[in-house]
Amino acid sequence: MKKTFLLLSAALPIFLTSCASPPKQAYQNTDNSALIVESLDARSCQVLAPTAIQREDNARLLDQAKEFAQHQTAVVILENYFEPQLGTEFRDRTFGWFLGLRGLGYQRIVFLKGNGATDPNGLLTLAEYD
Repeated sequence: MKKTFLLLSAALPIFLTSCASPPKQAYQNTDNSALIVESLDARSCQVLAPTAIQREDNARLLDQAKEFAQHQTAVVILENYFEPQLGTEFRDRTFGWFLGLRGLGYQRIVFLKGNGATDPNGLLTLAEYD
């Protein structure tokens, strides 16, 4: 009885600390006026909505976004993003977007994992900032 109790009490911390992280959720767009940007790589992107803009440099696009009507939500789809968990690549690709979009007044910024689709609905949510 003592051995079983010791074994269970030793195993308990392992079970508690090895819980799987919560599954990533599929994104559902609830703001039809959201700015939706497809980040193609670390330097270039294109706007999918509200008005399509072809491939552009990230910084140049943020400059153009100053002229857009103010919206609450910005969605950035990270194409060609392959990290299994958020790490250095995520930080490097999203930091400029986060600062730039916050500076433009966007209150909700969502980063999604791209799969080549231009519709953000159903894509995996990597991070969301309100």
